[in-house]
Amino acid sequence: MNDVEWTDFRYFLEVARTGKVSLAGERLGVEHSTVSRRINRLEESLGSVLFDRRRNGFSLTDAGKSLVPHAERMENAMLGALEANMNQSSAVYGTVRVGTPEAFGIHILAPGMAKLNAQHPDLHVELMAQPQFPSLVTREVEILVTLEPPQIGRYTVSRIADVDYFFYTSKAYLDTNGPIQELTDIVNHDFVDYVHDGSLSERYRILDELVSNPRRQFTSTSVLAQREAVAAGLGIALLTPYVAAARPELVNLFPDMPQITRTLWLAAPEDLFRTTRVRVVWDYIRAVVQSYPKLLRR
Repeated sequence: MNDVEWTDFRYFLEVARTGKVSLAGERLGVEHSTVSRRINRLEESLGSVLFDRRRNGFSLTDAGKSLVPHAERMENAMLGALEANMNQSSAVYGTVRVGTPEAFGIHILAPGMAKLNAQHPDLHVELMAQPQFPSLVTREVEILVTLEPPQIGRYTVSRIADVDYFFYTSKAYLDTNGPIQELTDIVNHDFVDYVHDGSLSERYRILDELVSNPRRQFTSTSVLAQREAVAAGLGIALLTPYVAAARPELVNLFPDMPQITRTLWLAAPEDLFRTTRVRVVWDYIRAVVQSYPKLLRR
């Protein structure tokens, strides 16, 4: 194994986390052919096949899975050395990938990124705000804001907020369909909701808990698309205050009556939580959430 370099393991980890050579190359700033060549070299040096190569991506073999924790220890040692050197000047250095629910990342976290950047110009945050929760297990992200805290594995987990959901509709919908005065009135109205095809967390299956056989007029995996559909007059949706706030024409049908409350959790692998760059972003997320209480609960 004389020709194996640390960077070979770095390429291995990126492919293991992304499942795609092309995406690993983008993250590492190299051509995908370079990634393939380095993976091939590592496999040849170790005498093991680390990935099953399929048309839709790369998946770890048993040998690859067993190599991941060793490669991660090497990665953490390198990051620790970099941080020890950078800490001499009190600078925070590196990239932190953060996964969040779509609207939370866009409306709550993203607006404060300029302030974080001003404080730590050498710290780069990659925000993955999307309906599907990215994976901590495969290190697709290093910090996760989630409705479902990990139950298995070595993670640091913290409860950060409770979020209220209300029934919202538009003035245009009410003008066409008449007033809604009682909660029992909504069963005869149209709804906007998530697509429930198994691709999203069951924690998003909220409407079915409140309305028997809701009449869905429009569905989307994106809560922002749902908001726009409601604003256009398509029906009623369960939204959080920070989603609805961007559309002043939306009407909270029962402002004193949150229909359901969900808990947001912050999670990170224990080994990464010990790094300065991750702790700085972790603390930033907590501080941002605390600064927006009325956008989370009413």
